[in-house]
Amino acid sequence: MAQTRLTLTLIMFTCKQVSDSLNKAHFHSLPKWKQCMIKLHVKFCTFCGKYNTQVIENHEMCQHFRQNESKVNDTRFSEETLNESNKSALKAKIQEIIESK
Repeated sequence: MAQTRLTLTLIMFTCKQVSDSLNKAHFHSLPKWKQCMIKLHVKFCTFCGKYNTQVIENHEMCQHFRQNESKVNDTRFSEETLNESNKSALKAKIQEIIESK
């Protein structure tokens, strides 16, 4: 048991190494061995595990968005503008709020 723990300690990254790696590069751009070591650390670390799990999830979400961004062709709002009367009403309301403060 002690030898297993010692071996894991020697192999595991430190919290600082994990955080630095995730801050410097996108998770999926890291080498596979480093991704594996980071996930292993995050899985077992009681100090930074929750935070770095969220960082990895955010990286994955951003990568998914980038991969699918070109597939989204939502033009519903591209031509939407306020008409002049609504613009004037909005400006008047904003001015009223500013003056009341």
